[in-house]
Order: sequence, then C-alpha cells, then structure tokens
Amino acid sequence: MSQQPDTILRKSLDAVDLHRKRMVGTLVIAGIFTLIAFHRLGEAFRAGDDVRRMLQLSVMTLILWTACLAFVFVVQLTVMTKRILRAIDLSSRDGE
Repeated sequence: MSQQPDTILRKSLDAVDLHRKRMVGTLVIAGIFTLIAFHRLGEAFRAGDDVRRMLQLSVMTLILWTACLAFVFVVQLTVMTKRILRAIDLSSRDGE
C-alpha cells in the first residue's frame, strides 16, 4: 500500500521538527555546561588564581562552546537534508 506524496513529505518534515527539538535540548545542555565553565572562571578570578590558570579556563570554555555549536549546526543540517531528500525520493518513486 503506497502513501500519498503529501503524506510522505509531511511525515519527513515532522521528523525534522522532532529532531530540531532534540537539538535545542542539546544546545540547552551545552549552554549549561558553558555557564558552569564560566562560573569556574569567575571563581578563579575572585580567588586570585594566577593569570595562566584563568587563561586556561577561559580557552577551554570557549572551545567547549564553539565545539557544541558546530556539532549542533552540522548534525542539524545533515539530518534535515537527508530526511527531505528521502521524502522527495519516495514521492518521486510513487509517481512513476
């Protein structure tokens, strides 16, 4: 039993929306970890740690944030593209 092309496309787009919600959740978790890292950096600053320690903490915080954002961006684009292309492929096969 074949489905209508609109139904296939709608299901694929719903799956993309679900994946986007998961990515937002991942971004929130990454933000929490980054805030924790910034908090540790602030504690090191208030405690009067040496500049080297504070520089290490700040660099690690920025690396963590950049890596998380890059991960979210790349995974989101890849999954979204795959699902939309799969839906288009399936709908074109039904038309043959």
